[in-house]
Amino acid sequence: MTAENAKHAIAPQEFGMWVLANFATADEVKEGVKSIVVVPTPTPGLGSPQGAVAGALFFIQDRSGKSIVIEPVDGTLKVHDAPLGIMTNAPTYDWHMTNLQNYVNLSVKDVEGAKIGPVALAAFGSGSGLHGMPGDFTPPSRFVRAAIYSQSAAPNGTAEDAVLSAFHILNQFDIPKGSVQNSAIGGTVDEITEWTSVADLKNLRWYFRTFTDQSIHVVDLKEAVEAAKGEVRILKMEGTSQPIADASTNFVAGK
Repeated sequence: MTAENAKHAIAPQEFGMWVLANFATADEVKEGVKSIVVVPTPTPGLGSPQGAVAGALFFIQDRSGKSIVIEPVDGTLKVHDAPLGIMTNAPTYDWHMTNLQNYVNLSVKDVEGAKIGPVALAAFGSGSGLHGMPGDFTPPSRFVRAAIYSQSAAPNGTAEDAVLSAFHILNQFDIPKGSVQNSAIGGTVDEITEWTSVADLKNLRWYFRTFTDQSIHVVDLKEAVEAAKGEVRILKMEGTSQPIADASTNFVAGK
């Protein structure tokens, strides 16, 4: 931040609130970001008491379904249209889109088989069309999986069915504790997927689950706004633990 742009500077953690308070469409946001600068700001609550979220990326989608990605590049905010409706972290968004070309062979349709000389080869079970899809948790690999799963998702008849379908897709990105160990923030810590959320932009309902409680919770924004009565309120996401239902004696009639 400089003396010249101080009046137009916002912190990364303020960006989402700024967008929601000032714009209704992705196109409006594209124009609006031309007038601001996002500056590195200490965020103790996010694990960087002295550092800053300088590389924060932002994904915006409006009720029409149009999506854009906003990322800081060389001191400016670069905006990309996001026709696939997905994003992950570094490298830059255009790099990820180019990298998709490395996976043009992937298909949700099974491979029928192949013949090498006199030898006929058959695939081992279903899913052969996606053989070679990257399965690690790096941003490039997650981007490829997000593109494939989101674009191949079957249509849903209701909003709730669509929400459940979205959570099934997001299962593919859940990090089990112990599978990724990060030492970049001082000391080795097990990375986890702290929470997963799905937004219903048409009905203004926000769904979430947490690492310790995989039950799906919903916040109806219309009801929440009415209940808040104009005051700032806090909703606690973290529950105690995942409830486990005992089905040992839930027998049903039948042969």
